[in-house]
Amino acid sequence: MKTIRIFIAIAIAVLSTQGLKAQDHKLNLFNFEPKAQKATIKVYGECDMCKRRIEKALKIEGIKSSYWDVDTKILTVLYHKKKIDIGKISSLVAAAGHDTDKVKAKDEVYNAFPDCCQYERAPDNSPSEVTK
Repeated sequence: MKTIRIFIAIAIAVLSTQGLKAQDHKLNLFNFEPKAQKATIKVYGECDMCKRRIEKALKIEGIKSSYWDVDTKILTVLYHKKKIDIGKISSLVAAAGHDTDKVKAKDEVYNAFPDCCQYERAPDNSPSEVTK
C-alpha cells in the first residue's frame, strides 16, 4: 500500500511540473523580443587577444552577439536597434582601443596594447577621434 501511495505522489509531482512548463511556454508567446539587426564593421586589430578585447567590449545590453574575424578584420554584430545604434557600437569598440572605419581609438588606450596587438593606424585626420 505504501508503494502505491509513493508512486501516486511521484506521478502527481511529475505531472504538475509538466503543467508548469507548459504554462511558462504559453506566457513566453506573449513576451515578444524585438528582431535583432545584423551589421558589419571594419575593426582594426591583429591577434586573438584583440578578438577577445573587441568582443568583450560588446557584452552589453542591446547586443545579442558579436564576432570579430582576425583575418578579414570584420566585426559582425547582432543588436537590437531600439536599445543601441551602430554609432554607439563603433564607439564602444574604439573605447576599447581599436579603430573602426568610423571612429578612431584614443592614442593612450592604443599605445598601452602589447606589441602583438599593434596595427598600422590611419592618419589622425580620418576617422573621428573618440571623445569620452
